[in-house]
Formats: sequence, structure tokens, C-alpha cells
Amino acid sequence: MVDCDVAIIGGGPGGYVAAIRAGQLGLNTVCIEMDKTLGGTCVNVGCIPSKALLTS
Repeated sequence: MVDCDVAIIGGGPGGYVAAIRAGQLGLNTVCIEMDKTLGGTCVNVGCIPSKALLTS
């Protein structure tokens, strides 16, 4: 059992930023993510609009 002030469910673009900010504010924070990396598709792979620009 982990005692924490804030539990963030999901480490996508919003979740990991929320976890960082909560930590900056001094809260004991845990971020729960089912994938191996945080940030989601746009951060780790690239968003569709950026890929469209690369191919045009």
C-alpha cells in the first residue's frame, strides 16, 4: 500500500503533466499508467498532423 496525496490515473499528455505539477507543488504523487512509457502517442510517436507535414 502506498500513501500519497494525489493519484493520477493515466500517463498520457495530461496525466504526466498533472503528476509533474502536483510534485512541484510538494504533493506526494503517483502516476498509474498501463503502458511502459508516459506521454501517450503524440509525445512518443508523433501526432497525425506532424506526419502529414512530413509526407507533403
